[in-house]
Amino acid sequence: MGTSYIYKRDASRLFIAVRDNGKRYKLYIPKESKPVIDGKEYDIDFIEQGDSQYIFDWNGKRFQCELVSRDQNKAVIKVNGVEYKYSLESLFSYIRRGMINSDANKIDENNIIAPMPGKIVDIFLSEGDLVNAGEPILTLEAMKMQNEITANCNGIIQKIKVQAGQSVMKDELLIEIQSIDL
Repeated sequence: MGTSYIYKRDASRLFIAVRDNGKRYKLYIPKESKPVIDGKEYDIDFIEQGDSQYIFDWNGKRFQCELVSRDQNKAVIKVNGVEYKYSLESLFSYIRRGMINSDANKIDENNIIAPMPGKIVDIFLSEGDLVNAGEPILTLEAMKMQNEITANCNGIIQKIKVQAGQSVMKDELLIEIQSIDL
């Protein structure tokens, strides 16, 4: 069995649950009232049975629920013998992911994005500098290895979005490059 998780209910809890099929649910579980799922309040009563086991009543039916495993923000929940996989995010994480994804939609294919999470060690160019395809732009340290990130086109460095010492996430926009034809 996976890591046990004791859920502490309070009025500020809002989670975004993403099922393994990609469907998202916004869950608000206030302390003094009924749970709210995707903006609709449901008449659900939770009864704690023991370590990671619950019963809940909904629409006149009783459901046996068990938290099978939890690893960071991933959870496997078994309801009446059927397992469901979820990814749970805080509201802050959900908003941050939306901001990153909206930036990703604006990214030119020539811009430099982080191929993996890591830490920026050094940046070799400045905004306004000309860069040639294959030329090193920065060093990204990941898993104690230093990786040179190179330009994938000839262009001009428009905007450097990071600085040395900064930690970055996978697919985060690092440098905007305006490509030029030589």
